[in-house]
Amino acid sequence: MTEQVVAAVRTGPHQTEFREYPMPEISDEGAILKMEVAGICGTDVKFYAKPPIEGPVIMGHENIGYIAKAGKTFQQ
Repeated sequence: MTEQVVAAVRTGPHQTEFREYPMPEISDEGAILKMEVAGICGTDVKFYAKPPIEGPVIMGHENIGYIAKAGKTFQQ
C-alpha cells in the first residue's frame, strides 16, 4: 500500500473535509516535512467563508514540522 498524507480541504463555503493523498515523490534537492502543527491565517479564514476560487483548496500554510526525508543534494 502506498504511504498516504492527510490534508484539510476546503470543499465549499463553510465546508471542510480531511482527505488522504499519496505521499509526494521527493526530488534530489527537495525534502519531505513531517508536520507537527498546521495553522491558517486571516486570509484563509476569509477564503473559508467566501472563496475567491472554485474547487477544492488545501488550507493552511503556517506550519511547524521537521525534516522526515531529504533528497540526495538537499541543503538546509
